Amino acid sequence: MMGGARRGTNKTMSFSESLVFTVGTTITLEDLDVIKPHCFAGVQFFSDSDGLVPVTPSAGHMDISVQTVNSTPVFEPIRTSRIEASTPTTLSWAANTKGVRAIPSGVVGASYYKLIVTCNET
Repeated sequence: MMGGARRGTNKTMSFSESLVFTVGTTITLEDLDVIKPHCFAGVQFFSDSDGLVPVTPSAGHMDISVQTVNSTPVFEPIRTSRIEASTPTTLSWAANTKGVRAIPSGVVGASYYKLIVTCNET
């Protein structure tokens, strides 16, 4: 679990960003806006604990799972649920989402990362 996430909300989009954690730590963002069902998740990697020096890892991946209104309290994988660390991408899904979890595995070339989730209504 993690706390202290930065969160911003406007009328059409919600934004949640975790703090920066070591690449061995699972990050969970909770209490997302379930009214906005079109969601996107991405990760950013860093060499420093302040998250100021971005890097691209040479290996590893992040598995993304979600907790929806229908699956609470279980986290389930989305259709495309893996982000390769060497080629970071944004994953998307459509569900009334309460939480998103990033589970790192074998990340080489980065010491820290953060999880970012945005959701919108349309």
